[in-house]
Amino acid sequence: MKRKLSVIVLTAALNTALILNGCGAGSDKSSQNSSMDSGYDTSMNHAADDSAYEMSAEQESGSSQSNKAEMKEIAAEDMDIADMDAGEGADSASLNGIVENNPKNQTQKLIYTYNYSVETKEFDAFYEKISKKTSQIGGYVESSETNGSVSDGINRYASLTLRIPADKMEQIISLLNSDSNITYQSRSSENVTLRYIDMESHLKALRTEQETLLQLMEKADKLKDVIALQSQLTQIRYEIESYESQLRSYDNLVDYSTLHLEISEVERTTNVASTKTSFFEEAGNRLSDTVYGMGQWLRSAAIWLISSIPVLIPVAAIIAGVMVFMKKKKKQKQSQDENQETNS
Repeated sequence: MKRKLSVIVLTAALNTALILNGCGAGSDKSSQNSSMDSGYDTSMNHAADDSAYEMSAEQESGSSQSNKAEMKEIAAEDMDIADMDAGEGADSASLNGIVENNPKNQTQKLIYTYNYSVETKEFDAFYEKISKKTSQIGGYVESSETNGSVSDGINRYASLTLRIPADKMEQIISLLNSDSNITYQSRSSENVTLRYIDMESHLKALRTEQETLLQLMEKADKLKDVIALQSQLTQIRYEIESYESQLRSYDNLVDYSTLHLEISEVERTTNVASTKTSFFEEAGNRLSDTVYGMGQWLRSAAIWLISSIPVLIPVAAIIAGVMVFMKKKKKQKQSQDENQETNS
């Protein structure tokens, strides 16, 4: 009986050792499987020899096979769990690394600025169409300046600064291409993503500090402590408001692109050379522009001359009178000189 109890205790100890070996199998799956199987077989063989006096061969064999199968199943489950955890950990680390290192996964804060110079023969209609389109797509006119007058015969000129929703800027560009002659265009962008994220981090830290100071204010029982905490809270609130204001400004600049638009009223649009324009075509266009420019200058000179007649006639009369008076004085002087020579 004592021998039987010792065999049972030995078997239980071996089972416990095998379970512990199975739990550590995740680090080296192939080597642990072979070690576990060989150790298990050797231990079970010794146990079978010692219990041969009390158990039959069939019972020992059945118990051995049952225990072995059970232990292998437990070890396999432990190893699968360990492999799964390791795989999930590796996948999670890999995914986190991709998200952190790939800037495309972060929301880009881009500020776009456009500059356009256009010509139009219908100044009033084009100006009204641009203003109406800007309002329709949710934009607004930030500043506007107009020079020139039809009554004075001077072509008008307008300088506009428009704030257009970034996702609807193409609608304004299409309008400029279809209803005006574009003589100059440019686009620039500024990436403020890092500055924006840095401000958000500072703002989060300041809010956390503010909450901590408020908690300390509730526990403070001395007047000087309350005054000191209140001073720190005032400074932190000022910094929080400053960061919030800058973030709102950035949000506005990102959401609304800026368009600097210069509109010139012309009677004849300028020929803009392109890459497809041949040498002779470009030369002909330049000659035509030069001739037109000279004609416009002569026209302007004639208009100025005609409009200045009320001023030019009195000025001309005064100049003529002065010249006649000087001529008479000169003749009188000459006659006096001749008389003196004769008398002498």
